[in-house]
Order: sequence, then C-alpha cells, then structure tokens
Amino acid sequence: MSPELFVLLLAVALAIAQLILYAVPGNLELGARYTAGPRDTPPHGLSVRSARIKRAYDNHLETLPWFAIVVIVAYLTNKTDAVTTAAAWTYLVARIAYIPLYVFGVFALRSLVWAVAFFAILTILVRTLL
Repeated sequence: MSPELFVLLLAVALAIAQLILYAVPGNLELGARYTAGPRDTPPHGLSVRSARIKRAYDNHLETLPWFAIVVIVAYLTNKTDAVTTAAAWTYLVARIAYIPLYVFGVFALRSLVWAVAFFAILTILVRTLL
C-alpha cells in the first residue's frame, strides 16, 4: 500500500473518530426521543462544545472526498512521490489539529490550519496533473 493510501485510510478513521466524539455527547444531550426519531427539525439542546465538534466533523467530511479523489488518482496514475506523501501527511495532521482549534474556538489559527489542509490537497492535485 502506498503511503498516500495509508494516510487516506487514517483520514477515514479520523472521520469515524470525530463522529463518535460528536455522537456520544450529542445523543446524551438531545435524548433518545430526538436521536431515534426522524429528526425533522434542527436539534435544540446541543451544548456549544458538541455543536462545534459536529461542525468540525462536517468540515472534515467536506474536504475528505477531494482528498480521497486526488490520492486515488495520484496512485492510479503512478504520480505518487515524496511530495505527494508529504502533502498527504500534512493534510492529516492539519485535520487533526483543526478539531481542538474549532472546539475551543481559537480565532484565526483555525482558518490557517484549514488552509494548510486545503493546500495539501491542491499540492497533490497539481503534482498529479503535471
């Protein structure tokens, strides 16, 4: 398995971990009546912390497909190298760092870390296209 594919699997594991980090307190805070129901209305009663964990999770899910696509295409076209490996690890580390920055409301640095992960995706994309 290439290092990039390994990091992709770790990024999926991170998404699963984030889901658990949100689901456990979220289910406790919202109660079984809401979480087992159809959820036709937005949830009311989430703590600020749980809501932030959910938004950080949602943000990871927004970038994960892009990351997966560029990693898979780079691998399939045999365009992986030290640069794509470094970019993949950079993406993962930035996504991990993003979680506490979002949960604890760290101003500006959170956006900078998001940009690092985004540019890691762009790096793999450009490297694969060249």
